[in-house]
Amino acid sequence: MLTAPPRLWTAVAAALAVAALVAASYLVTGDHPDLVRGGAGAAAADPAVALAAGPDVVAFAVVGDSITADHAYPRDVRRRMVGERSWVNFAQDGSAVFVGGWAVGGAKTAEMAAGIEPIAADVLVLIAGTNDIYARVPFADIGANLRRIVETVDAGRVLVSSVPPRNDFAAETVAYNDWLRGFVLEQGWGWVDAGAGLRDASDPGRYAPGLAYDGVHPSLEGARVIGSAILARMTDQPTAFDGGESGPGGTVAVTPAPERSAPAVPAGTPAES
Repeated sequence: MLTAPPRLWTAVAAALAVAALVAASYLVTGDHPDLVRGGAGAAAADPAVALAAGPDVVAFAVVGDSITADHAYPRDVRRRMVGERSWVNFAQDGSAVFVGGWAVGGAKTAEMAAGIEPIAADVLVLIAGTNDIYARVPFADIGANLRRIVETVDAGRVLVSSVPPRNDFAAETVAYNDWLRGFVLEQGWGWVDAGAGLRDASDPGRYAPGLAYDGVHPSLEGARVIGSAILARMTDQPTAFDGGESGPGGTVAVTPAPERSAPAVPAGTPAES
């Protein structure tokens, strides 16, 4: 067996430690001080703790792409860790807490459906499809994948959001959101137009100035817009907005617990979401 000088192993170990530190600096935990009463650490990452926190706390799970994960990987999201530009950071307060899920940059809905595992939550929040439409996946296939995701996650309600604008695919994004809203309401799921506050007033398929850092991904302020809209919808009481009626900034429908039982991206285009 080949061996390496001790100095080489020391250098390798140091490099790995630095890499881990840099990676960790991109991630922030989903822990919320109001959730775990009287403790922190390992217990804070246990979804059972969130669900036991009381009827006034909404425990939400997520499925998505880099709009949700930012720099995080699926294993991080399962452990309630997301990047600093994720909307998840702005969808938590004393009334809502993040309990995990599945998301990674570039993911299409088929990959989300294959990757997600059952997770107990009051609400499943889905922001998905921008990479599918970029790869020209048919809407019918996207819909089938969304249904698979919902069937897998053990959530009392389902809340689907519009996808954010996309400067390089503006018209297609508008068309997708129009289709998505109708599809979601047909399923009896909740709908929120969380991307509404990101859109340029003169061109709704594109970001308003300052709300994206590359024309595809929200800036920190853009993530705040999304997260705030989703938080407001998750914590809505099932009254005036039941059944998909219009409300300020979007629509919401209360959802019962689910029953159990493409072409390549053109070269030279921006990175996937």
